[in-house]
Amino acid sequence: MKERIFTNWHFQRFIYLAIGLFFTAYAIIDKDWTALLPGLYFSSMAIFHFGCATGGCAIQPGVKNLGKEANQETVVFEEIKNK
Repeated sequence: MKERIFTNWHFQRFIYLAIGLFFTAYAIIDKDWTALLPGLYFSSMAIFHFGCATGGCAIQPGVKNLGKEANQETVVFEEIKNK
């Protein structure tokens, strides 16, 4: 967990943190509690590095999601004839 918080900080993560902190501060100052949920969500996405918005969509750290094409196997069929 400590590694996820302190490593791989990039521009997009800082943007999400700024947006989250803005919404959270806005919600607290104006007592608009509907803005608190998005603020906490964006902040936690940036801090804990989860969600596709921060580039954390890979199943394993450091491995990009290649889609179905990477997992395709050749299937061999055997024809069976009835007599």
